[in-house]
Amino acid sequence: MTRRLKHDRSSGYTILLADDNIDYLQVTRRLLEREGHAVLTASGGDEALAVLRQAKVDLLLLDYYMPGKTGEEVVTELRKFNPQVQVILQTGYASEQPPRDLLRRLDIQGYYDKGEGPDKLLLWTEVGLKAAYVIQLLHKSRQGLRYILDVTPDMHKIQSLSDLLQGILLQVSGLLGAANSFLALLPEGAAVRTEPAPAHEGFLAMMEDDNELVIRASTGRFEGKASVEAHLAGDKIELLRKAALAGKIQIEEGATVVPLRAGDTSIGVIYLDRAAILDQDIELLHIFANQAAVAIANAQLYEMATLDKLTGAYLRRFFEQWMQRELRAALRAQQVFSLLLVDLDGMKTINDTAGHLAGDQALAITGRCLRDAIRTTDVVGRYGGDEFAILLPQTPEPGAERVANRILQLVSGRHVSSSSGKLPLSISIGLAVLDPATTNGEAGSMSQDFCQAIARSLFRRADEGLYEAKRAGRSCMRSAGIMKLEDVAMPEEDGAKRTDPPGVG
Repeated sequence: MTRRLKHDRSSGYTILLADDNIDYLQVTRRLLEREGHAVLTASGGDEALAVLRQAKVDLLLLDYYMPGKTGEEVVTELRKFNPQVQVILQTGYASEQPPRDLLRRLDIQGYYDKGEGPDKLLLWTEVGLKAAYVIQLLHKSRQGLRYILDVTPDMHKIQSLSDLLQGILLQVSGLLGAANSFLALLPEGAAVRTEPAPAHEGFLAMMEDDNELVIRASTGRFEGKASVEAHLAGDKIELLRKAALAGKIQIEEGATVVPLRAGDTSIGVIYLDRAAILDQDIELLHIFANQAAVAIANAQLYEMATLDKLTGAYLRRFFEQWMQRELRAALRAQQVFSLLLVDLDGMKTINDTAGHLAGDQALAITGRCLRDAIRTTDVVGRYGGDEFAILLPQTPEPGAERVANRILQLVSGRHVSSSSGKLPLSISIGLAVLDPATTNGEAGSMSQDFCQAIARSLFRRADEGLYEAKRAGRSCMRSAGIMKLEDVAMPEEDGAKRTDPPGVG
């Protein structure tokens, strides 16, 4: 049937009208469509239940007396699989069932006598739809809170800052269904005024020295570029600034900006290219942003305490602790464990020829190549001025050699600039492998002294491989072979002074 009487503007609600009187069904359907509602129809109880199982329905207008199943039986069956659909019972014999008793017993929202006319029907329809709105609002808020509780542990686990930021972005997108979004951060310790700031203060990107807000994680059309200006017009950029300065969510047509604040310090914003309209969405964003900001602040502190800012490698103290943990795991599981020592060739020449800034650039490039060459389970540490170490858990010698060759390929062709031209970069690599299997089948002690002795011996072997790589002409890898637990050199019991290889304390 053509719906010529449909309201110009949709209400957004769907009503299921169930009645065995076809004439009443058609007339009431037109009446409800005039109000802008989408209307589905069913001529019996079983048909109504089939529709309710397949379609999203906000309100059920249900005839009490129908062939097959009564309205009361339909409601009883409905509540077994959907407690949220609001129900208004309709009957031409309202006096036969006490309304208050039905409302209480069936958990329905109204009881309408058809003889009271269309105005009363529309009144009951409004009552039912308002109840549906409230129930759906509560359900969405509950689901949103449950979602936040589910993702919070992932935010607070130990992980790299870049992984955390991308995870937060995907999580907030999941929370609101945003298709395209990005997240930008302010530098650690950069306080943001709670009132309008002078123009020269602006925003600093995290870990950057300029006055721009730099995109650190992105999805959809925002991927691939770090500049906010490359994506947004001036009014949207002002919206970002306003959100960070005021510490309040900013919403305008097609955009939502969520500030990330740890205490009184603003550390960044989340930009979503859709407007959050509903109050419960805004409240959920507030709750999520509070958790995200704390996780980011903790990750920043963690990286400050564990990472070398120049190279992105872990600091020596942290690396040593991590190595002890991985060695214990290798001993328990009887799994092969490999160590690479990497030394930047000709570092003194670079510093003397091009200056220490070029030397820093060489170290930064090397650190990036090392990180790009390894798995997420591997660990890179900076041990000296131009020396790095790489832990490769559960990696036998052939696998470690492949990692070393991958590193050599990544560094090959890289260079730093100097006044006399380009200076090529090269590295030398030494490899040592621990096989925890022993001739007597015992893993041996996992005491701290024993694990430290293993680390010293492994480093000494890797350093021998590094020395051979230097003698072979540099820019290559040499392996010192496989070390057994029987080969571990324990310190003398009388406390005699020993000489450790470079990088081992």
